[in-house]
Amino acid sequence: MTDPVARTRRGVNALRSFLRYLEEIEEALLRRDAMRVTALMRKRTATHLPRDVREELLLLSRAPRDSLRAPVRFLRFQHRMRELARGGEALPTAQTELNFEPPAAFGVIRRRPDESERPAACDPSDEPSNSNW
Repeated sequence: MTDPVARTRRGVNALRSFLRYLEEIEEALLRRDAMRVTALMRKRTATHLPRDVREELLLLSRAPRDSLRAPVRFLRFQHRMRELARGGEALPTAQTELNFEPPAAFGVIRRRPDESERPAACDPSDEPSNSNW
């Protein structure tokens, strides 16, 4: 098993290298160096950027040099990552692990504990009141 401290250290180092990558993008954007932004977006590290941030960066790399559009989504994301690093957090994973129920045996129907048995086409608001029964 790996040491949790070492794992955290690796995560912090990964976040630091990711922050350096974001700083490279920022410098290229400030210099209006579209070729550099495009080259940085082709790196595997770009997959850690949210889709809207990637789209914004590609849009800005294709915009004219005299465009006054600011990389707002990118700067917001960069700020969040800096705050995580300042708090000592590790690089967030791209996907959260979800706990799923084990697969049901063939032919078994699962019901939640709070579900009562009723016809499939029944509307819950049409349930009979207890006064008539």
